[in-house]
Amino acid sequence: MQKQILMIIMSLFLWAINPVWSMDDCEDSQNKTPTWKFLNKGEPIEIIAPGANALSVEQVKAVQELVSKHGFVPILREGALQPRNSFYGYYANSDRERAEYFKKAVLGESNVLWALRGGFGSTEVLDVLENDSFTPPKQPKMIVGFGDITAFHLQAAKWRWPSLHGPVLGFGRELSSVINSEVNYCADLSSVFEILKGKKTSLEYHFLDIIHHPNEEGPLLEIHGSVLVGNLSIIENHNGTATALNGKNRFVFLEDIADDGKRLYRRLVGLKRAHVFDEAKGIIFGDIPIRGNETSE
Repeated sequence: MQKQILMIIMSLFLWAINPVWSMDDCEDSQNKTPTWKFLNKGEPIEIIAPGANALSVEQVKAVQELVSKHGFVPILREGALQPRNSFYGYYANSDRERAEYFKKAVLGESNVLWALRGGFGSTEVLDVLENDSFTPPKQPKMIVGFGDITAFHLQAAKWRWPSLHGPVLGFGRELSSVINSEVNYCADLSSVFEILKGKKTSLEYHFLDIIHHPNEEGPLLEIHGSVLVGNLSIIENHNGTATALNGKNRFVFLEDIADDGKRLYRRLVGLKRAHVFDEAKGIIFGDIPIRGNETSE
């Protein structure tokens, strides 16, 4: 089968990554515009920790210095990082406290909430918010992160808020030498700041078309549509909940790297049965989706 290059042009990148409108309100969503304002120099960026705790004091300091370097004021609320209060000492705080600090961030002065880390824990925070019947303010705020932060992207879509699927603030090229970690060491955090400032408003990517498209007229296809991005495991965990993903009229972008073929197939069938892909424009994988051979596991 001859492979084609599938080009997806995402004008208004922030809008394309995760629309501010409800996932139930999909029709013509790509034609709507974002409802948040780009950041100006001197404005605050709230550093949230709804999942894993910081690796070290050095990591936190480096993150704060990076935010300041780009002309913004870093906000990390006192007491937010108390891993001794959490299960296994892994999370930034107890479920209840992480939820309370997230509420404060949502109700605070910053228009951007950027996750320090992902890992695990965001879904537990949403469970507390749901039990508390928490209502967000009318003024939307940008939520930035990936991996476990997918839970908040799903919630943001339910709130009709914008969100940006991008690197967490605690890992990136600029921090790799300081924190002695190779996690996301190729990610350029500076490019995210450019998006938040409004200096970068569009991106263009080229993808390999794994399944042959019926259009035989040429090797280059131009398809327009909004994109919902997230971690496959988190999307699976939210099936049947109020924040379940609906891919209608959108591209569903799964950030995950390669997985064993039979496992990936089973998971995709599960999402299909949950109607995640109903009327979706396509599925995008963050890496080659299949690896390895059959095993007895």
